[in-house]
Amino acid sequence: MLKEILELFKKEDLLKQAMDEANEMFNKAEFIFKAAMEMVTSCKESNVDIYEIDQEIDDMELDVRQKAIKHLILNSRKEDVAATIVLTDAVRDIERIGDYSKSIYELLDICPTEFIVGSEGLELLENIESQILEIFALTREANRDGDIQKAKKVMEMQLEIGKECDKIFVYMSLKPDLKNVHAVIYVLLSRYLKRISSHIKNIATNIVNPFQRTDLK
Repeated sequence: MLKEILELFKKEDLLKQAMDEANEMFNKAEFIFKAAMEMVTSCKESNVDIYEIDQEIDDMELDVRQKAIKHLILNSRKEDVAATIVLTDAVRDIERIGDYSKSIYELLDICPTEFIVGSEGLELLENIESQILEIFALTREANRDGDIQKAKKVMEMQLEIGKECDKIFVYMSLKPDLKNVHAVIYVLLSRYLKRISSHIKNIATNIVNPFQRTDLK
C-alpha cells in the first residue's frame, strides 16, 4: 500500500502539489523549532518572525487539505483514499509542531536573563533538541524514500526522547533552591518538547501503517 501511495504523490497533479506543500510545511516547522529553541536557551530575540512563519504553516495546512479533498472528489480508488488520509493527518501534526514551537518561543516573555545559559539543565535540553532534530531528518528521509525502517527508528527514538523529557523533572527535584520562574520554564519546555517529538512520531507512524494513528490533543 505504501508503494502505491508514494506513486500517487509523484504522479497526480493535485496530490503532488499538496505533498510538495506538506513537505514545505515540515521544513518550516523544523526551522521555527530550531529558532525558538535557540532564542529560549540564549534568552535573546532574533530576526526570525515565529508568528509569521507559524501563520504560513496554518494557511498551508488549509490549502493542502483543500487540494487533497478536491483530488479525492475526482478519484475514488482505494489508494486515493489512503493517500488523502496520510496527507491530511500529516499536515495536522505539522501544524501542531508549529504551535508548540511558537509556545516555546513565548517562554521568552517570562525568561530571566541568562536563565539557561551555563545551567546544569542545558545539557539535558541540548540532548533532547539534538534527538528531535535527528527524527525530523529521519522522518523527512523516510517520507521521501518510503523507508519503513527509518520511520520505525523514529518511533523507537521518540520513546527515548520521552524518557529524556521526564529526566527534566528529576533534575528539578534535585534542585530545591530552583526559582519558581525557572521551574515553570523547565516544566513547560519538557512538555512542549515531548509533544513535538510525539507529533513527529505520528507522521512516521503513518509511513509504517497509514491506518494506525496515535492522536494528540
